[in-house]
Amino acid sequence: MIFSSNFLPCLAYMTAILEESEIKINIGEQYRKQSYRTRANVLGPHQVETLTVPIQKAPNNEMIKEIKIDNRENWQKPISKTIQNSYKKSPYYEYYEYLFQPLFEKHYTYLIDLNHKSLTICLEVLKINKTICQAEFSYFENKNDFISFNAKNRLDFPSFYEPIEYFQNFGNKFEPNLSVIDLLFSKGPESVQILKSSKNSVI
Repeated sequence: MIFSSNFLPCLAYMTAILEESEIKINIGEQYRKQSYRTRANVLGPHQVETLTVPIQKAPNNEMIKEIKIDNRENWQKPISKTIQNSYKKSPYYEYYEYLFQPLFEKHYTYLIDLNHKSLTICLEVLKINKTICQAEFSYFENKNDFISFNAKNRLDFPSFYEPIEYFQNFGNKFEPNLSVIDLLFSKGPESVQILKSSKNSVI
């Protein structure tokens, strides 16, 4: 499968990559606004909140490898603070929080570099050893291999993904398909097995 470059990927995304011997990230795709490329959902004290990475204005049809982060505003601090407020009381927050700090301490120029680092950290925490290959993949040559996830409706996930409920800090109902950090901070070492159990069919 060929994946888009996503920020702190959702659980459906992480479930899909478990099947891959090599994670192929398409950096030649057209950038989409309001997508998982710059967004991640977490469960805050009152509601599901969206973490958003600001980008510089870009021409239509700009490839994602050319998209630059808008570092004129201090976007790292509010995102880091939201994560802290959402998960500081989670069982595994103190074990993993420091691993994610590099995302909010370095000023990345390009979005794909930030997203690559976020995926690398997630794999490290999950103790999954996989190679990430960033390349330009032709849609016409690989159209059956592309897989995408809908950020406008996070409940609109692929048929292969069947959410497995786990304890979350807030709310009276389970919120599925949040960013993988929700699972990591909540379940720690059990996260990989939960992801594996969330796959209900062959992609």
